[in-house]
Amino acid sequence: MVTTMRIAEPLRLDILARETMGKAQDGAFEALLAANPGMAAEGPFLVAPRDVVVPETPAAPAAPSVNPWD
Repeated sequence: MVTTMRIAEPLRLDILARETMGKAQDGAFEALLAANPGMAAEGPFLVAPRDVVVPETPAAPAAPSVNPWD
């Protein structure tokens, strides 16, 4: 579910992704930037006050399996 939240104080983007989406890896950080056009151009810290769209956390990509005998 996509939600909108109000940022009341300056906050780093990776911390925002971790706190709202549960992680900052596996495409979560990129999904946050994609849902908020122009946010990446402002730098690593969000300027407060600001409304931020928080998308659903993307599923983790499946790790490829490697068989050394193939």
